[in-house]
Amino acid sequence: MDNLTLEQRNVLDYSRPAPANILDTMRSASESLRSEPEPLRATLSPAEPYPVDALGNVLGTAAKAIHESVKAPLALCCQSVLAAASLAAQAHFDVLLPWGERKPLSLFLLTVGESGERKTGVDDLVLGAAKVQERAAMEGYAEDLKLYQEELASWNQATEAARKAVTNGKKGTVTAREVQVAVGRCGDKPEAPIVPLRFMTDPTVEGMYKQLVQGQPSVALFSDEGGLLIGGHALNSDNALKTMARWCKLWDGSPFDRVRAGDGAGVLYGRRMAFHQLAQPDVMATLLSDRMANGQGLLARCLVAWPDSTIGTRHIKAYEWPGNHPALKRLFAVFKGLMEAKPRSGKSEQELDPVELPLTDDAKSLAVAANNQFETLMAPGAELAELRDRTSKAVENACRIAGVLAVIEQGLSVREIGEDHLGRALVLVQWYLKETLRIKTMAQVPAEITDAEALMRWLQGRNMRQFCSVQVMQGGPNRLRSKSTFEAAIKVLGEGGYVGRLPDGQVIDGKSRRLSWEVFHYVV
Repeated sequence: MDNLTLEQRNVLDYSRPAPANILDTMRSASESLRSEPEPLRATLSPAEPYPVDALGNVLGTAAKAIHESVKAPLALCCQSVLAAASLAAQAHFDVLLPWGERKPLSLFLLTVGESGERKTGVDDLVLGAAKVQERAAMEGYAEDLKLYQEELASWNQATEAARKAVTNGKKGTVTAREVQVAVGRCGDKPEAPIVPLRFMTDPTVEGMYKQLVQGQPSVALFSDEGGLLIGGHALNSDNALKTMARWCKLWDGSPFDRVRAGDGAGVLYGRRMAFHQLAQPDVMATLLSDRMANGQGLLARCLVAWPDSTIGTRHIKAYEWPGNHPALKRLFAVFKGLMEAKPRSGKSEQELDPVELPLTDDAKSLAVAANNQFETLMAPGAELAELRDRTSKAVENACRIAGVLAVIEQGLSVREIGEDHLGRALVLVQWYLKETLRIKTMAQVPAEITDAEALMRWLQGRNMRQFCSVQVMQGGPNRLRSKSTFEAAIKVLGEGGYVGRLPDGQVIDGKSRRLSWEVFHYVV
């Protein structure tokens, strides 16, 4: 024993702890003999290529240019371009569906992108011109608001003086008509300028109503950080139902009615809202798997894309500014023309009265054929039987997309939707249905699976290889501090081969524990 090295003595002396490198070696050897864990959820199969050519020479070419320069997934680029096109078109035109209903050209889109997928870069590029225009308009609005406040103060003073002039020195009763005539001589009450804001990020229903009362009648609920909306106040447990119901009503083109004891009742007609949320997978999966979002019909109205990541393949030869590409300059010019053109209005500037776009006879025949094909695919056991809510709105969504394509390509002079535009829109809608089928298994994840993943993220973030129930129940994620929830998550991890039960009495965090586990693998 005297000839042994210090390290050899430590290994043979079981009363002393083994060096860290020996423990790591033992653990590594043990893990190498252990079988690989079972995946907790189904893996997402590769996405089919987005049919970008169906977007046409203006939108499709611009989407390809963004993809080639920014290196973001092509489907993500297409989603942003299509959402912006919907915003530009919805103020000017409605689609007259082949069965007679009049509907907005508003589109609702959801896009999934990993962190670092350049969602913000794409969205800022596509919407940059519109947001610059909005900022410039806000500067002009500040001057208009100041002038309005001065005019309103003068008008209030004049009307008050007119009332006093009628009543002063009068011994008898002054009639209401006399007061009205006197006030009428002061002129009409000044009207407040319209707030030029078009973009909303995470408004409540009440906030949205106020903005539509004071601001533009055509708005966009867009965000490159969808977690602000999906995890925010508008979609919490108290507000989710009314928020989703209101969004569905706006998609339908219904009036925005609101009755409250405090501020009275009101109905807003002729408002339009385009919708596009980009979010990371975990955030978007929460919405896609939400029972209320599915049952309420919100997701049936949405066009969803979950493109394969391009991270790791985005090599470049030189940096370039995508906005200099001719295809994007043309796109910005089209958007600028539509956004700056004054839309047709009804009783006020804030009540839109868009021009109707009917389908040509050839396009109607194509719509009938598509309707019958979709109906067959919804039969029990057929390919789209699990997507009846989405498929039942496929023809309407195709007509909306076709209207947007027609407006973008033909401008404000367009007066009908032809067979070519509807045919290309049907190609896009079929892709969206296939995409929804592809991600369905990813979106419908049981709660115990997401809880198990949350527990593993918490353990991994603290580099914990051994843990006990008390640590999780007292300091773990909030939703895992319930005994039943924690036990269900541990069962999933144990059956999957990610954790193993340690013997009773195992010392964890300086105390002997009855319930403790060892981490074999982290969830990836």
